[in-house]
Amino acid sequence: MTLNGKQLSALVKMGVAMALADGKVEETEKAAIAIELVKFGVTSNQATQIINNSQSMDASDALETLAGMNTEQKKYATGYLAAVMASDGDIDPSEIKMWQLICTLSAFPTMNIGEALSFWKEH
Repeated sequence: MTLNGKQLSALVKMGVAMALADGKVEETEKAAIAIELVKFGVTSNQATQIINNSQSMDASDALETLAGMNTEQKKYATGYLAAVMASDGDIDPSEIKMWQLICTLSAFPTMNIGEALSFWKEH
């Protein structure tokens, strides 16, 4: 799986939105977001740039970037967002609604949480 810097920034942007959906950001959610960058071999300097870019990115730009990804990348993103949602051990209904909204607006393939997490773990 390969993603470019803008795609990673968009994923971080939506990952943070997922973490904030229930009104609190747990340390496990922050770790889930950060670990993803490590999995892609991002250096600490690159991670700082990606995070800064994600913070300045409009949500609409992030969603447009995600919508432009190929099907495999979209499935991966679906799973990544599900992993952020589940990382604190409590899937709040507001997080499910946020996940569904992001998936719909980004034209992600239809998957349930289990399917999304399985795809993400395998890739």
